[in-house]
Amino acid sequence: MPLSITVNLPTMVIAGIVAALFLAIVIRGIVKHRRGETGCGCGCSGCPNSGLCHSAKKK
Repeated sequence: MPLSITVNLPTMVIAGIVAALFLAIVIRGIVKHRRGETGCGCGCSGCPNSGLCHSAKKK
């Protein structure tokens, strides 16, 4: 058992790093969405789907 852990340790470390980066990106997207920021970074003035993203905020 210890041999398999030492052989697969680099793979597990890299998988952990990739998983941490994935979670950070997802959490950042959720936080930005809750703040009302756009996801694409270019603004909603010319976006044809702006009604879908911000339908609750329109007056």
